Amino acid sequence: MLFASKPVPAEERSSALSASELRGKALFLRGVMSSGEPVVGRLGPEGVELTGSVAACARCHGPRGRGTGEGGVVAPNIQASRLFAPVSTAAAGSGQWERPAYDGASLTGALRRGVSSSGRVLGPVMPRFELPERELADLLAYLHRLGDDRDPGVSDARLVLGAALPLTGKLAQVGADVRAVLNAVFAEVNQRGGVFGRQLELRVEDDALAVAGMDGTGRLLNTEVFALVGSVRTGPRESDARLEAEEVPLVAPVGLSDVHAENGGRMIFYVYPGPELQARVAVQHLHSTWERRKPEPVLAVVHARNGSGEAWARGVRTEAERRDWPRPRVFSYAPGQLDAEEAIRWWEGLRAGAVLFSGTGAELSALLARPGAASGNIPLYASGMLPGLTGPVPTAAGSRVRFIHPASPSEGHAPGRQEFESFLKRHGLAPRNLAWQLNAYASARLLVEALRRSGADVSRAGLVSALESFQDVDTGVTWPITYGSQGRVGIRGGFIVRPGEASQEVAPLSDWIALSP
Repeated sequence: MLFASKPVPAEERSSALSASELRGKALFLRGVMSSGEPVVGRLGPEGVELTGSVAACARCHGPRGRGTGEGGVVAPNIQASRLFAPVSTAAAGSGQWERPAYDGASLTGALRRGVSSSGRVLGPVMPRFELPERELADLLAYLHRLGDDRDPGVSDARLVLGAALPLTGKLAQVGADVRAVLNAVFAEVNQRGGVFGRQLELRVEDDALAVAGMDGTGRLLNTEVFALVGSVRTGPRESDARLEAEEVPLVAPVGLSDVHAENGGRMIFYVYPGPELQARVAVQHLHSTWERRKPEPVLAVVHARNGSGEAWARGVRTEAERRDWPRPRVFSYAPGQLDAEEAIRWWEGLRAGAVLFSGTGAELSALLARPGAASGNIPLYASGMLPGLTGPVPTAAGSRVRFIHPASPSEGHAPGRQEFESFLKRHGLAPRNLAWQLNAYASARLLVEALRRSGADVSRAGLVSALESFQDVDTGVTWPITYGSQGRVGIRGGFIVRPGEASQEVAPLSDWIALSP
């Protein structure tokens, strides 16, 4: 179902947090001060230094301030309703108070000197923070709101999610198929009672259309959506900056990771590796086949002059440098203007040991159709998920072409494949754009798992923390997913495959190649 996206006034979003409260929220959740510098806290008599997210209040007290008891260390509930009220250790009305209610002065003492409102010294696991006056004021302002600033899209009965999909244009059918899979997964979850009693609702915007200069993601961010899931991406978007600034997670977009992940983006959690990581897998495979070759052959990189092509070349260069191989040689071209014959003459003149290609599928098809590309035995590597690859690989070139596949080339690596096929049948869905549908299925399952790990008191920050906890999470249809506090690409590796005898078929040339750090 396609829901209309009704804009929500900016002043009504984020529970009307003021600018000071928003800065305090960033400090509370991520340990980042308004200057962009990490907050500093010190532990115990030795003054062990903690910085940034490690020192953030939410790390121990939780993103909603409810407190935790992990590792045997109790971090109390510090929501505003508890923090600014006295706490009794005896029966109500006994007049015995563990501590008076906190106020600005006593909170300052707790944060800077580790002294509670009763004058008791707080435990050594409570950091003593080095907070400038402005940061202290911002944090105190946010603590007065902690617990009542529920994120957009969250109610007791439902959780509203968004997806930016191409519903018109050449990828319209892909968008329709992805939407159908997402809705079907959520329908099954809702039939079982939802997640902590909340029904999952999906809102979709057409990402193929710009309305008032705004893409689908931007329009969704103007509505009450909690997070985005399964949006179809073919590269970075202008709206990515808003995802980061407003701290809205995008869970498992459909497609490959892109330079956003490699440039330090925090809010987009990808499933599959993009061109830079795939190129590194290709060079690792070459290394395993060239272990005893001296001198090491020259790598020839052919790529379009765009973000994906530059990332591909960067990945080849990184792995070559790690192995002290000769610096890769590069042939770049304007997108859509590949001179195939010139490229072939170029790498033949280099006496290259391997060609690593990044461009469109149509450009690769045109390259492989040239007689020069079919001759010789130089391996040619390319991504197995190139858009627009037309027709089967020419027989003469088939033995030389090697694709990097982040997904399994055989059902043996995907034990949930039969369940996925049953899922499609249950919902009357045709396996039409199978790679995209599998990706969407994995996206929805990852989101649901993260929501379950987040707990009933759901928040965007809690969702991010849950995703960061993923270690070898099984979607049933992909290689296991791992993120971590810094990782935003769930699968860091791939298979090397060659074209099969029939169109769309591939045959494995390697086992799983885990990308070394």
